[in-house]
Amino acid sequence: MPDPADAGWLVLGAGGHARSVVDVIGRRGDRVVAVVGAAEGGDWEPWGIERLDDDVAAFERIVAEGLRAAVAIGAVEPRLAVVRAILALGGTVPALVAGTATVGGCSAVGHGTVVLEHAHVGPASRLGAGVIVNTAAIVEHDCVVGDGVHVAPGACLLGGVTVGERTLVGSGARVLPGITVGAGVTIAAGAVVTRNVPDDATVVGSPARDLHPDRGSTR
Repeated sequence: MPDPADAGWLVLGAGGHARSVVDVIGRRGDRVVAVVGAAEGGDWEPWGIERLDDDVAAFERIVAEGLRAAVAIGAVEPRLAVVRAILALGGTVPALVAGTATVGGCSAVGHGTVVLEHAHVGPASRLGAGVIVNTAAIVEHDCVVGDGVHVAPGACLLGGVTVGERTLVGSGARVLPGITVGAGVTIAAGAVVTRNVPDDATVVGSPARDLHPDRGSTR
């Protein structure tokens, strides 16, 4: 089996997010062996990359050939399921950090997490598995980010924020220092979160308000 540091990548996903992930891998000077999934939004042939349809065969190939897996699936539940399935088979699903991104000292970045171009993860932060820190997003110092969270382009978690698993922090949103955001939350694009947010809430605006206050309170 090849050294994992020298192995090629097999990208799970073939849509727009996968294109961003493939671009990150290429800019690092690494090789993408194939992508797996329906070719949503365009043809992969101009990229010169093989596209596979069979997830199970792809998992087997990752293990047999010692490939690194990059899980580039936008939807959170399938993304986490694929990360966990590959790990269970003994495959390698390392974190992937773009060359223009930065990850601070004493930070931990989980399996299958992707930090895209010009994003920043501050020191002493902990990111779970299958997290997306998208283009130019910021996760500041001492944040704790649960499995499957998506910090969308240009969004910012300020220092000491905690975000529960499967939460979406929309493009351009801001979560102020020390705030706790629950699991399964949707924070709308451009929202400014100034108070704690309960599980499964949807919050919008500045300051952010809960669209369904009968389910709980952002106080």
